[in-house]
Amino acid sequence: MLKKQILKSKKNCLIANKNLVKKNLSIQTFGNVSQRIDKNHFIIKPSGINLNTIKHRDFNVINISSGKVVDGSLNPSSDTETHRVLYRQWDTIKGIAHGHPTYGTSWAQTGKPIPVLGTTHADYFDKHVPITNRMKKKDVKNKYEYNTGLEILKTFKKQKLKPNKCPGILIRYHGVFAWGKSSYESVKNLELIEFIGLLAFNSMKIGLKDKIDTNLIRKHFDRKHGANFYYGQKK
Repeated sequence: MLKKQILKSKKNCLIANKNLVKKNLSIQTFGNVSQRIDKNHFIIKPSGINLNTIKHRDFNVINISSGKVVDGSLNPSSDTETHRVLYRQWDTIKGIAHGHPTYGTSWAQTGKPIPVLGTTHADYFDKHVPITNRMKKKDVKNKYEYNTGLEILKTFKKQKLKPNKCPGILIRYHGVFAWGKSSYESVKNLELIEFIGLLAFNSMKIGLKDKIDTNLIRKHFDRKHGANFYYGQKK
C-alpha cells in the first residue's frame, strides 16, 4: 500500500463519516462509514470518536482476511466485523455506510421490508428494500457483529439478490447498511433508503389505492441500471 493512497482514502472516509451526520442519517457518535483501499484492506472510523476533532490520520486500516488492525492506535468501530464480512464476500463494493436514520430504522424495528410503492423507489431498487431475519440467541451472544454480516449474506442468497443491484439492507431491530463504489456513494445510497422509507411511510399513512405496475418498476430501474440505460451520461 502506498502511504499517499492511504492518507487520501482516510481523508475521504472522514468526509463520508461527517456527511452521514450532516445528512441526518445518524446522530451523535452512532453510525460508521468505511472505504476499501485494495483487495486486502479497508479504512474505518475509530469507535465512539468526535468527528469534529479527530484527524483522518487516526482512522484505522483493517486487514480483510484476518480482521487485524494494521494501522491506527485507536479501537476501530464496533461494527468493523460486519464491514469486513461484506468486503471479504463482495470484492466489487468499495465503500460501506451504516446508520440509524429515522425512517429506515423505524422500518427495521417493525421487521418489515420497505415495499416498492412508486417509481422513486424503483429508480434504485427493482424489489423491496430487504430486511434480515431475527438473529438466534447464540449468534447475538457470540461474534454478534460478524454474525450480522453473515445474516446480510444469507438474506441476499435466499432472495437471490446482488449487491450491485440492491445497494442496501435493513438490519432487523437495528438500522441500515448500504454500500457502493466509494464511501461517498455508500452514504448516498443510505440517504436514498431513508428517503424511500419516508415515502413508503407517508404513502401507507395516506392510504394506498392500488399497487404499482411491475412493468413500470422494471422500466424505471432499467433506464438507470439496465444494460441499455439512458439516464445520465455514458462514459
